[in-house]
Amino acid sequence: MFALLGLAFAALPLAAQTVTLVDVQRVPALGDYRSALRSVAIFPSAPEERCGLLIAGAGMGGIAAALSGARRGLDVCLLEETDWVGGQATAGGVPALDENKFIEIAGGTRSYYDFRERIRRHYRENRALKPEFAAFRAFNPGACYVSALCFEPAAGVSALEAMLREQPRVRTFLRTQVMRVGIEGADIASVWAYQWQQQRVLRFRPRFVLDATEMGDLLPLAGVPYVVGSEAKAETGEPHAAPEPNPACVQSFTYPFIVEHRPGERHAIPKPPDYEKWRDTQPFSFQLNYAPEYGWRGAFTYSMFGDDPPIPNNMSPRPFFAWRRLLAARHFAQGAPHDVALINWPRQDYHSESLLDRTPEDAARVLQQAKQVSLAFLYWLQHDVPRDGGQGTGYPELRMRPDLMDTADGFSKYPYIRESRRIRARGRVVEQDIVAEYQTGPRARHFADAVGVGFYMVDIHPCGAHERGRMMMPKPFQIPMSVLQPAGGPRNFLPAAKNIGVTHLTNGAFRLHPVEWNVGEVAATIAALHLAGGASPSPEQVQWELVQAGVPVFWFDDLSPAHPAFAAVQWAAMRGWYPVDAQGLHASPEAPITRKEAARALSAFFGVGAEDPVQLAVHRGWMAVDHRNWFHPDLPLQWPDIRAPLPEFATANQPGPVTRGEFARRLAARGR
Repeated sequence: MFALLGLAFAALPLAAQTVTLVDVQRVPALGDYRSALRSVAIFPSAPEERCGLLIAGAGMGGIAAALSGARRGLDVCLLEETDWVGGQATAGGVPALDENKFIEIAGGTRSYYDFRERIRRHYRENRALKPEFAAFRAFNPGACYVSALCFEPAAGVSALEAMLREQPRVRTFLRTQVMRVGIEGADIASVWAYQWQQQRVLRFRPRFVLDATEMGDLLPLAGVPYVVGSEAKAETGEPHAAPEPNPACVQSFTYPFIVEHRPGERHAIPKPPDYEKWRDTQPFSFQLNYAPEYGWRGAFTYSMFGDDPPIPNNMSPRPFFAWRRLLAARHFAQGAPHDVALINWPRQDYHSESLLDRTPEDAARVLQQAKQVSLAFLYWLQHDVPRDGGQGTGYPELRMRPDLMDTADGFSKYPYIRESRRIRARGRVVEQDIVAEYQTGPRARHFADAVGVGFYMVDIHPCGAHERGRMMMPKPFQIPMSVLQPAGGPRNFLPAAKNIGVTHLTNGAFRLHPVEWNVGEVAATIAALHLAGGASPSPEQVQWELVQAGVPVFWFDDLSPAHPAFAAVQWAAMRGWYPVDAQGLHASPEAPITRKEAARALSAFFGVGAEDPVQLAVHRGWMAVDHRNWFHPDLPLQWPDIRAPLPEFATANQPGPVTRGEFARRLAARGR
């Protein structure tokens, strides 16, 4: 995370080089922040580990990459700085998944859905749920309304650990922090990492390296060109970009914590140092301003409690406590817990300074300041927030739950990082590519090299460098492969998390759980193909591998990765062989394909451009016409109608209409 080569040793041989590290899990909320620093010597005789794929960071992208790489036959070394896998969903303290409104059907990868289902299974198998809730297919343990799935961090850890155990090619190294990268020729040859528990240095010799850390820690170590903070409008052309570049303008970060509501009890903490400063400068409040200039409702003050029926991902103002509630007591049949909620609130963000590219001592100080902001916010909730109904102030019945974060101080093991270092990539996604006001159809800009999908607001939490918060609504968007391809640096390196080639603004839509997971799957797929073929794969090669693995590359809101025609429809849509609705997101794979839609698909399949695909189909004899030579374009295509020179269709030999999904499957079988 934070490393500094000891300059006093720069002229000495490698055996004497020293790196100063920050142990993120030892930064105290109070006391001497320098107690988390350690100087570590690097020796060439360090024990060695060899692997096909080294992944730094076991967050959402890192886990997805490890699973994908192992499935593709690579021996994987997965390094994680904390003692929990899961990144922002667990160690980063945000087990309230930031997803999209379609997530129960579409918008995630097959393995991401596996992760979500295992969390639900954890509660069904380990908790006594009331029957009416246990029967919910989309059971939400917390009945929160920021997400369709809110849960205790340990449940996420348990699900991910089980997924990793099923892949014996993955070796996980917890409490292991990358500290140095060695380059030989054009490739990374060695990666040195410090193991905090064993207090030793390991030297890894990988064939390919992925950076899935929360802050893009390997970019400076590996000499990969990168960007920090906000770009200038002249560089990106984004209407809402700043006039000048500003490396200090990085989205604020947060130390989340968890509280339990225990009515009638008192669990108030003593007043922490500098409480008044943080209360007034943040400032602490339940009021948020939904800016009227964007057509929103204006200032709104949240209540503490209340429980409207949740509508996941609608972001509507509702009671504060239920916003990210992780456990709802009403779900449990016996031994019912009290309601438990995650506290991760905009007024709690630490926005005064960025963590990126700081010295280790500076980083430890900033981390401590962020913890003190969250500690002060807890005190404010327990003592000073106006109570619902205007009867006094404070909720001393809120009890902090350090056991649920598995930390001594109750804060997340790692801060929730919203913005990373970002590679300078061969391509870039800018505001105009995804924001709704610049799009004419139901989807954002189409990328021919798409390797994934996402859908989340451009949600910018303000930095302390003269930037207001901002939210812009996008259309469902794609992840182009070009944003994972660095413009320079080692050949055997790729980003695999939030460190891809997006801008300061578009990062606000790409930094969420399912998108980061998707990026990790893509990075491992590219790495595996690169190692197998000896060169970077084409977008078409990557897309084929991804759709076979259940990764969407084209946006449909009704096509689950579990659908039997998923891969064929995705592949056909990217090739222009599938009837795409210009007004909506439906694939409708079970609907009959019309004769006109089939003619258009065949025109694209055979690479024959035509203003009138119907006339082309008649001319080429691709489909039968009646005795008057009428084509009947709006009728469903029947199997016996097909005359195109494709063996895959000739073998059908069956009556009845052809579905869109089956038509795509036959074309994909022929056109791969």
